[in-house]
Amino acid sequence: MSSVLERRTSLPHRFHFEGTVLRTLDLTGVNLSYANLKRADARDAILVRANFADADMAGMDLRGADLTGARNLTVEQLLGAIFDESTRLPAYIDRARLSVRVGISEPSII
Repeated sequence: MSSVLERRTSLPHRFHFEGTVLRTLDLTGVNLSYANLKRADARDAILVRANFADADMAGMDLRGADLTGARNLTVEQLLGAIFDESTRLPAYIDRARLSVRVGISEPSII
């Protein structure tokens, strides 16, 4: 029988960072699964190896952010975010797929 503590630590983190300034923070390896990151300002943040499973990244500003090695990050999440050519993406994300934005006016690649 598992203890309450074991069950609690196995649950995903559900951070609420909507509109929060995360600019230049080092969040290397942080579990951001299920996090609310809507409109968070993460310009120049270090998000290396962070876990983005099911995170809501609509309007999140990732210009200049380092996402190398990020886990569970999807093209769909990034299409809702703001990023530019200085945003470092994980190797499994095809930047060419991000430049095709049919019928979407905001946010976008800057």
